[in-house]
Amino acid sequence: MEVLSSTAADRLPGVKATDRPLLAVLAAALVVWAWICVPTALGRRTFYLRDVFLTHLPLKAFGAAELQAGRIPAFNPTWGLGQPFRGNPNALAFYPDNLLYLALPFWSAFNLHYALHWLLALFSMAALARGLGQGRAAALLAGIAYAGSGWMLSALTFYNTLTVAAWWPFVVLGAMRGGRRGIALGGVACGFALLGGEPVTAALGLVPLLFAAVSRHGWRRGAVTAGAVGALGLVVALPQVVATLRVLPFTVRGGLGVSADQAVHYTLHPLRLLELVLPFPFGWPAYLGRYGIWNVSVLPEVPLFFSLYAGIIALWLAAAAARRRPGWALLAATGPLLALAAGARGDLLVAAGFGLFRFPEKFLFWLAFALPLLAGWGLERALTEGLGSWRRGAAIAGSLFAALAVAVAVAGPLLLAGVEQGLATAPPDRRAAALALLGTQTASWRLAFVIAGAALLLAWLATRDRVPRHRQAALLAGLELATLLQLHPLATTDATAPYRRPALWARRLGAGTAVLDETLAVPPWGPDPPYRLPDGPRTVLERLKAEDLGAAPGVLHGLTYPLAPDLEGMHTLLFKPMLDGLAALGWEGRTRWFRSVGLRDVVLFEEPGISGLRLLDTAERYGVTTRLYEVADPAPPVWWPRRLIRAASPLEAARIVTANPDPVATVAAVGPVPSLHDPAGKVRLLAAAPDRIEIDVEGQGGVAVVRRAWQPLFTARTEGRRLATLPVNLNLLGVAVPEGRHRVVLEVTAWPEILAGCIALLALAVMGMARAAKSSQASGGRILLNRTRTEEAAAPAPPGRPGSRP
Repeated sequence: MEVLSSTAADRLPGVKATDRPLLAVLAAALVVWAWICVPTALGRRTFYLRDVFLTHLPLKAFGAAELQAGRIPAFNPTWGLGQPFRGNPNALAFYPDNLLYLALPFWSAFNLHYALHWLLALFSMAALARGLGQGRAAALLAGIAYAGSGWMLSALTFYNTLTVAAWWPFVVLGAMRGGRRGIALGGVACGFALLGGEPVTAALGLVPLLFAAVSRHGWRRGAVTAGAVGALGLVVALPQVVATLRVLPFTVRGGLGVSADQAVHYTLHPLRLLELVLPFPFGWPAYLGRYGIWNVSVLPEVPLFFSLYAGIIALWLAAAAARRRPGWALLAATGPLLALAAGARGDLLVAAGFGLFRFPEKFLFWLAFALPLLAGWGLERALTEGLGSWRRGAAIAGSLFAALAVAVAVAGPLLLAGVEQGLATAPPDRRAAALALLGTQTASWRLAFVIAGAALLLAWLATRDRVPRHRQAALLAGLELATLLQLHPLATTDATAPYRRPALWARRLGAGTAVLDETLAVPPWGPDPPYRLPDGPRTVLERLKAEDLGAAPGVLHGLTYPLAPDLEGMHTLLFKPMLDGLAALGWEGRTRWFRSVGLRDVVLFEEPGISGLRLLDTAERYGVTTRLYEVADPAPPVWWPRRLIRAASPLEAARIVTANPDPVATVAAVGPVPSLHDPAGKVRLLAAAPDRIEIDVEGQGGVAVVRRAWQPLFTARTEGRRLATLPVNLNLLGVAVPEGRHRVVLEVTAWPEILAGCIALLALAVMGMARAAKSSQASGGRILLNRTRTEEAAAPAPPGRPGSRP
């Protein structure tokens, strides 16, 4: 495709007519990006897979509302009675693009984060490849292979991991350049990655950072440069670091760490290495029915990273460059090897990661980072000296894949006939489903083999000596882009219209209602609802959850989720035993906890058959009856219990609540419990914000209960005196108040984060002034040099040297 005329191309600075084919490939890549992302930036469509809706949308909906109110709170009372917010790495509370939420509608601002960072990943990897000495063609291919890989498209489901992936090539590039400017570039990029990133992925990124710096500058200078980049990044991200360190000790992740079983979850299965060649050998992880995962022995659940595929052309070129770049090749190979091996010993992974690291698939970051660079060097080799035996290997492999496509085409009908005969006595719907699944998967394999074979054979033809070098580069980059289009199921989006208005039940209940969708119960209370869903994208499931008061978009419409799951280990240490215990309880025991945390309505798929839950409505959704229940007499935002029981430990408090017929009137407390509790005391809520609660209490003394998670960072004061706080009913916030009438203020100070923010801004300002000063000095030097040369040219020739040149 011709995007510039020869004359127009020649007029562009630095653009030659021979660059036009390469510009066409870049334009095609940008068209693909725009096709997916422009509707999301306009707010018409949205990314939705996995953590996009499960974790990040509820967090960002709360954060956007608070930012518009001029706050970045420490805690989020809409989730788990007050899960940490600004110290939660998943919340990205201090990331600069949060300002988009002040200027744009929510759906546009939310999706622009994904769209812009996906685009940034392409250009940052291309910039790193250029910094490593690769030409423009190789850099473009590296950027396409990185941004279009299965790993990166999987990162589009993680708001924070995507941020690290987008910025990290600039981090490494800064360390490669070295000097003040290089360290400043790398440090700022590292700071942004830490402000908006997932800390484990950023920690894994230190390995390529150190390797690149040492390779360029030697051990001593390289280690110092990498250390300076990391240190500067920590300073830029200091508000996030301080906020996380303040809350981490009392979270599940920081206080307990992960178990050995949790640590090895998402271990890479050896057969998934097939994904290096075929994008989806076991079905489409993001789809349902016959398009979805079919080989459950390999993928019993959706993997952390949907596919290892980075393009067959990139893999071929990377293999051709591996011997000449052994360090990067070793880094690329070590990623999947550790993702495979780490699952063998969860206890070692827990010890090595200090209880914070989980999911061995995260080691795949090294493969995703190094393979595109190797592919760029492979293209450089092809353009400068040819690929020799690797070119012949492409022809052989391409022919083999073509033969496999023919074999699958021939064997497919025979296999279908055999399966149909074997299921002759099975129910018709089961037989039809099995045949449809098998037909879809054989067709998928056949197509994948055809594309792989055609791409390699075309690469073999494109790298002939008679083909001009600039056309070889463009053809290989274009083939790489074309093969990556097979990953399109991972870039699926959904229309925002079904989520813009509250669902029918949400409108009925109103904003501020505390609810629970049973599908959010973790650990689950029972099997998944047996929906009869259509084949295709998971959009239908997400819309079902929205109708059933799911958090996406429930939080956006004012609903709160006091029993929200703890998917990232950021709930309090006292919240975990309650959530873990609910699955083992009967409905009587569960309902007592519902009342204790103030849950008002719950969506269930069964009939509990108890008086504490009153049926309000039912709905039929894809063959499943969904029921909306109202909880009888849930706890108010603040209350004064009639009776206070002292519990010796949190576990004893949990047993008391489970067995207590009225956990609102009678509560269990652990800690500095007052010796006397006035049963006739009164309490009234005056004002409530995420980090500040004001109450009015009156009586002979005792404990007032606030329906918020007990957090050590909350301090209580009245008339200049500090009051003791204590856990009530295992995890609620209790305040020990003296006799009389008092106005009590509970709040969390933000001064540590404010001070950290000032230091970070000062560091950025110093870097900016230093860069400006250096640029000014360099500009002055150039002016002086030009002036000197001009004066020398104008000076008369020295005597005795007629015609001599200055």
